[in-house]
Amino acid sequence: MSAKVVDKQERRDQILGAAIRVFARKGFSRTTISDIAAAAEMGKGTIYEYFGTKEEIIHHSFEFFMRHLEMDFEAVLISKMPAVSKLRTIFDGFAGFIDSHTRQMMELMFDFWSEAIKNKDTKGAIYTEMKKFYKAYREIFADIIIEGMGEGAIRKDINPRSAAAAIVGALDGIMVQWVLDQDEFDFKDVTRTIGISFLEGLLSERT
Repeated sequence: MSAKVVDKQERRDQILGAAIRVFARKGFSRTTISDIAAAAEMGKGTIYEYFGTKEEIIHHSFEFFMRHLEMDFEAVLISKMPAVSKLRTIFDGFAGFIDSHTRQMMELMFDFWSEAIKNKDTKGAIYTEMKKFYKAYREIFADIIIEGMGEGAIRKDINPRSAAAAIVGALDGIMVQWVLDQDEFDFKDVTRTIGISFLEGLLSERT
């Protein structure tokens, strides 16, 4: 019984992985179920055994996309390192993010944003998932900042959640700029500069 469950999940992931590759190349609107089936090397009928519509695939592909792109934040959060070191580790990880992920994958994030905004007043599936993702994303930074306050390393006259939102906005913003003009600046260097700037602003005077 358990083996069948595993096989089914693997097949779903195979379909979603193929869909991500096609979406990145062709965009949501121009991608067909036939395109996804061809990329997944299976028949259209098999696709429909797992997903009823292309819209359902788009919805689940966002969760799949984020699950495979996100850094291992959990390992950083539960580590014994000081809060400031955790922040540095995350900034360094984001700086190295561009090494293993293509521009097409970055551009696909724009499609998810667009899809979420367009449909937020209708089904809103991706909109809801993106809200959950960004909330969790901000909470990671906020929790580390609060931890740093408790250690006396981070100043206490700031709002941790406001600071977390600012960090997430800066990191997303540099990703947007890089996709639009990646030859204009070095992604790693700018990301590390963002990290240094935020850390200097967050550190308490006695750190």
